[in-house]
Amino acid sequence: MKWLISFIIFVAITVLWMIYRAEQNEISAESASPISGRIIDVDGRKVHVKIDGTGPPIMLIHGASGNLRDMTMGLAPAISDRFTTIAVDRPGLGYTPPIGNKGATLKQQADLFAGLARKLGYDKIYVLGQSYGGAVALKMALEYPDLVAGLVLISTPSNVWDTGLSTLYKINANPISGPILRLIVAAFPPKKLVDDSLVEIFAPQLVPENYADMVGTGLTLRQVTQKSNALQVAALKEEIRAMVPRYGEIMMPVEAIHGTKDIIVPYEIHTKKLAHQIKGIEVTVLQNVGHMPHHTNLKDVVAVIDRLQQRAGLKTGQ
Repeated sequence: MKWLISFIIFVAITVLWMIYRAEQNEISAESASPISGRIIDVDGRKVHVKIDGTGPPIMLIHGASGNLRDMTMGLAPAISDRFTTIAVDRPGLGYTPPIGNKGATLKQQADLFAGLARKLGYDKIYVLGQSYGGAVALKMALEYPDLVAGLVLISTPSNVWDTGLSTLYKINANPISGPILRLIVAAFPPKKLVDDSLVEIFAPQLVPENYADMVGTGLTLRQVTQKSNALQVAALKEEIRAMVPRYGEIMMPVEAIHGTKDIIVPYEIHTKKLAHQIKGIEVTVLQNVGHMPHHTNLKDVVAVIDRLQQRAGLKTGQ
């Protein structure tokens, strides 16, 4: 009996120590990558948004595991001389709080960002999304065609794929194993795993120097962010399955750009099919380019944005 009591005490002390470590690591991550924009209330929900530049408004929506710093690191400054850039943190990521305990659906995110645009006084905006953020952009176009004047889709998942969730995502999204894994990751940040993940995301191109520090990968390892991200990714395939039959409804100008060497969101499965699903879509195919062209091929992405403006002609403050 004594050994059992000793074991329980040992486990309790270990868990408390891990909780303390996790909290300290999360505080350090937020200190290293603080709020860079401002928090805006949208119908009772908080949104972290960074607004820069002048000209027609374009909302920039980041992908899975990221935050708005991924958009403000290079892309936003590259176009802020002629566009008003509105970079956002998606729910549960960065400094936008989660929506509920089950992750935020594409519809909930579309509603939130449409409300943000109108809160900022815009009747029409462009929406740019990268990776998961592109799926949010597509949902905004379907649900708010009166608001969205045009889309830019970068490396966007848009069609149903055959493979399932990775083992890590399955464990993280599980209500029993998830909290345990998230605590371990937050308490003992797996730097090698993070570095290897970045290499995979950028391949075959190299990870930009200081990218991890600039984008604040420590924010991704917070427990609340791990949970939100895992639940959103776990639900994405079925949400896309429901959107596919509606792509014919999208009538605004759409620009898509995708690399042929993208192993995260393969071009052949997604944008190549989307080219036949949305009327008038213009697709830019980048040969031998991976998942992150807004960093590795910035000029190509900027050219696509400028072409959207030429096609849609949105005026400042419209």
